[in-house]
Amino acid sequence: MDIHIIAIAGGSCSGKTRLARYTCEALGAKNCTVLRQDNYYLDLGGADPGQSLPNFDHPEAFDWQLFLTHLQQLKSGQAVDIPTYDFTTHRRTAITKHVEPKPILLIEGILILSQKSLLPIFDYKFFVSCNHDTRFDRRVRRDVAERGRTLSCIQTQFRDQVMPMHEKFVEPSKHNADIIVTQDQCGLETIMQDGPLVSLCKNLLMNKALPKDLLGEDILSY
Repeated sequence: MDIHIIAIAGGSCSGKTRLARYTCEALGAKNCTVLRQDNYYLDLGGADPGQSLPNFDHPEAFDWQLFLTHLQQLKSGQAVDIPTYDFTTHRRTAITKHVEPKPILLIEGILILSQKSLLPIFDYKFFVSCNHDTRFDRRVRRDVAERGRTLSCIQTQFRDQVMPMHEKFVEPSKHNADIIVTQDQCGLETIMQDGPLVSLCKNLLMNKALPKDLLGEDILSY
């Protein structure tokens, strides 16, 4: 079985997860699976209780070696058991998720295109671009509902960590992308339904690998 690994990067709450989920649903569970960078946060169980939390948007917050090892194993046809991370306790849980290799493996995360060690394993690299205000609004809704954060905490983290790290690491990494999709002219739904990702994956499933220079002139805007 040929396994195609496709990276989906972009800023926090730019729409990466929704795009990956929609694409996987469109292709069917037997053809596609998603691996998230967020599963590979380092466990903070050994940290001093009085110590301030680290910058979760900095590359040093992640276990890149384990991430790369799992990608290599999946690429070679081996199943892996990936960690799960509890954002309320900042710990890895005892539960792992069993992931079988599929023809299409979508990898999504804010920093995956910033890591030189990962770039060679990606067959195609996407970057989802979205404006600051939209990403902040989505972040507030997500972190209040899913991560038990207060509005004040979210605002402080976005100002002091998310945006500086976005400008330093995330935004520059888009130059490593084969395709950049933007939401400035239309919504994410249009990108999901009519954009290049689903079309590319369907071609790959039909053994029609597309040269990267045929996907667009480096940047496609939708």
